[in-house]
Amino acid sequence: MASHDALEPINMLAKIWNGRAAGLPMAAILAIGIMVNGLRDAWSSVLWRANLGGAGRCARVQAGVTIRYPARIILGSRTAIGRGTEFESEFADAECRIGTDSQINRGALLDFSGSLHIGDRVVVSEHAVVYTHSHGNDPKSKPMKTPLVIEDDVWIGANARIMEGVGRIGRGALVASCAVVTKEVPAGTIVAGVPARVIGQRAPKDVVQL
Repeated sequence: MASHDALEPINMLAKIWNGRAAGLPMAAILAIGIMVNGLRDAWSSVLWRANLGGAGRCARVQAGVTIRYPARIILGSRTAIGRGTEFESEFADAECRIGTDSQINRGALLDFSGSLHIGDRVVVSEHAVVYTHSHGNDPKSKPMKTPLVIEDDVWIGANARIMEGVGRIGRGALVASCAVVTKEVPAGTIVAGVPARVIGQRAPKDVVQL
């Protein structure tokens, strides 16, 4: 039986080519696109690391990321920020700190107006939204800061919403896809629904190690 490493090039090729001669032109175009995107991402990472408040070894910021107040952003080692991610703040003195080995996937929106601290090995899935400020019941009022801490080993599912005033998402918690979190999430719990509520516990073996 072939090893996983030996099969990897074959699997990569299967992602862009159907194995027939007629498919080669499109496969070639896709391969060139992958290489170009890889170069764009590499340069984006280099340039953003130089423009952030701090970035650890091998921190990656893909092309197409939007960051407001970059001097207030600090990324840990090997943390990756996916394409289309947005970092926004209503305040110039707010801060966003993300620990090591964390992953913010494409299209996520991180509002760090009230200050946002994300721990190690955290996964924020595609198009998740995090809010750290509030306008109360008046959208034209001045924003109010609502700090948020997301502790180590948390997994936030795709399209989830972390609303203002949550305060803390405890270590090892899992927020299900499309959940709307309106209050603090205890460590090790699984929350789901609108509004989100605890539906189970996350076993230590289920915590993803990146």
